[in-house]
Amino acid sequence: MRVAGRSAIITGAARGIGRASAMILAENGADVLVNTRNEETLEAVYQDVKKVATGKVAKYLADVGYEDQVNAMFDHAIAEFGKVNILINNAAVNKNRPVLEYTSDFFEENLRVNLYAVFYTSTRAAREMVKRGVKGSIVNFSSIGARQPHRQMLAYDTAKGAIESMTKAMALELAPFDITVNAISPASIVGNFVRQMDPEIQKRRDPRDFVTPITRQGTPEDVANLVLFLSSEESSFITGQVVAIDGGLSAQARPAMIAPVEITPLNIAEYDIR
Repeated sequence: MRVAGRSAIITGAARGIGRASAMILAENGADVLVNTRNEETLEAVYQDVKKVATGKVAKYLADVGYEDQVNAMFDHAIAEFGKVNILINNAAVNKNRPVLEYTSDFFEENLRVNLYAVFYTSTRAAREMVKRGVKGSIVNFSSIGARQPHRQMLAYDTAKGAIESMTKAMALELAPFDITVNAISPASIVGNFVRQMDPEIQKRRDPRDFVTPITRQGTPEDVANLVLFLSSEESSFITGQVVAIDGGLSAQARPAMIAPVEITPLNIAEYDIR
């Protein structure tokens, strides 16, 4: 019950990381409001979370790229729970397009969900926490693309870079109120724009089959465990950080598939271990 007594909003909770985050927070004692902008997916995740919840569960249909809908969602959460002191900004869209084919409307459409939404929800959450004098946690989602951009994803990567700066700037100002603001930077997570690998390939654990040094794909639950930690009192002295959860992808210059290396068991007898 690591977040018992806390109340959370999870945006983009329909599937993947958002759904896993809602489930683990609900299992660990938080009141949880799930948000999507599709009525069918909203009802599905709402019913799933209710099955494991130890606290209250609510739902709210909203496009968080629009401030009036964000405010209505927060009003509903506060009416249901009395407060909001965990915010998980997971909602995102990814529409690939070559930069030479960009239009201002396309750029704006992508930034609305990927960046403006984080500003709308974070500022409203911060005001509510300060007004009620409660400790809180804001967890944003960045991407490896913020620092190592993808091709044909200019708007998405631009938004994620801005989110990292926003995270640090808000963390500085909200720290005196015991509100932490951190970001998670996932990569190679199944469902996070990444397809499930063939199980037989996964079993081989051959480094040349993986873009990550860790020879398996990441799961939404891997990320949800970090969400739980950053939402709990256990992380109350951590703020303004961008935490990568990417199987070591961002630590390497080249994956084994490009620069193959022969990996052999270490013969301990040949080494003086100190």
